[in-house]
Amino acid sequence: MQPNRITAMLCGGLGNQMFQYAAACALSLRCRAPLYLDTGHFRRADNTRAFQLSLFPRLMQRVAGITDFPPTFFRRVWKRLRRLLPCSPEVHEPHFAYWPEFERLNPPAILFGYWQSEKYFAAVQAEIRHDFAFPPLPDGPAQELAARIAGTPEAVSVHIRRGDYVSNPQAQAFHGNLQQDYYRAALNRIMETCGPATLFLFSDDPQWVQDNFDRCGHAAFVVDLAMPEVPHHDMHLMSLCKHHIIANSSFSWWGAWLGQRQGLTFAPKRWFADESVNTEDVCPDRWVRL
Repeated sequence: MQPNRITAMLCGGLGNQMFQYAAACALSLRCRAPLYLDTGHFRRADNTRAFQLSLFPRLMQRVAGITDFPPTFFRRVWKRLRRLLPCSPEVHEPHFAYWPEFERLNPPAILFGYWQSEKYFAAVQAEIRHDFAFPPLPDGPAQELAARIAGTPEAVSVHIRRGDYVSNPQAQAFHGNLQQDYYRAALNRIMETCGPATLFLFSDDPQWVQDNFDRCGHAAFVVDLAMPEVPHHDMHLMSLCKHHIIANSSFSWWGAWLGQRQGLTFAPKRWFADESVNTEDVCPDRWVRL
């Protein structure tokens, strides 16, 4: 192992991996240290996710290398190496809120955690936006929808996440499931500020949205590309909208953050079902929490 490298231990879905990369990238740039990604977590037998950052060509050009140690092997090796080092290079995120001590880290550092706050990479956000440049959308419905969004002055991306938030009791107990009251409040604010807008409704359950979601007087289009294996196309399309109403989800967080049109972004105050978790830093101050 190079003594000065920064390594991001990746896990979770696309949005989580993007946060993990962004924090590690910011640290590597500050320290002028090579950046490595470790994908060993995705080899676990109980893992249902896959490494997805390779979809960003510019990002992969910045990365010095990818390691793929199975977690058990990695732990065993580091237990031995710790005896030879003055301190462990492992850095575990201490809590969900922004951790100011992150700014004092130096290589070698192996980052474990989610690091879900813009504050970890705000100083290098231009580089992060560069690295998260999406590949071209496929021909057909995706390109047509992108053109439609671009031609809509008050385009609003609305993310309604259901999936495991509804079907998995453990996920629901931890994350919670946003109710219509949140979306109604945000849509009413859009109406008051911008007048009638056009909603682009993104969801992992588009039929439920079609049948049940209250548009609150706005025109709406339910996005259903039917390409669950490439979810980044949805995130790309979200980012093309002017306004954003995100779910308590890192996926739509990035869809809003990567947007380049100056508009409003609404996010839920209650990010987790467990209100004891400090989530004050999960969203930029410029976003409206409802």
